[in-house]
Amino acid sequence: MDMLSQFDEYDLISKRFPHADKDMIKAITEIAEVTRKECKSDTARITGAISTRTTLEMASLTYDGFSLLEAAEVTMYPQYDDAGGVDSERTFVKQIVQKFCDDGSSDDLFNEEEMAEATEDTDY
Repeated sequence: MDMLSQFDEYDLISKRFPHADKDMIKAITEIAEVTRKECKSDTARITGAISTRTTLEMASLTYDGFSLLEAAEVTMYPQYDDAGGVDSERTFVKQIVQKFCDDGSSDDLFNEEEMAEATEDTDY
């Protein structure tokens, strides 16, 4: 059976969990799409893609209050070998997931208040 497209998978998860966070569903489907493209590539660093069953399980866990990282730890990471340390499939998949996780930091290194305080401290 063919894999669902990212759009179809998003639609399926949204129908299955109508009150789930749409940004979380988008992140889950994007992670799955990246793994699918990667395993089809000529220089693939992983041997298998994330299945729709796995994305549904991840959506269920995040809907129940788990973070994306926690859901990935339980559902995705065990599917990939950790042999090879930093060059392992599991490390590669962890890096993919981390790209879609909000760690609470801002993309702006300095905000306006910090800049104003810094210039006040340096007034001569």
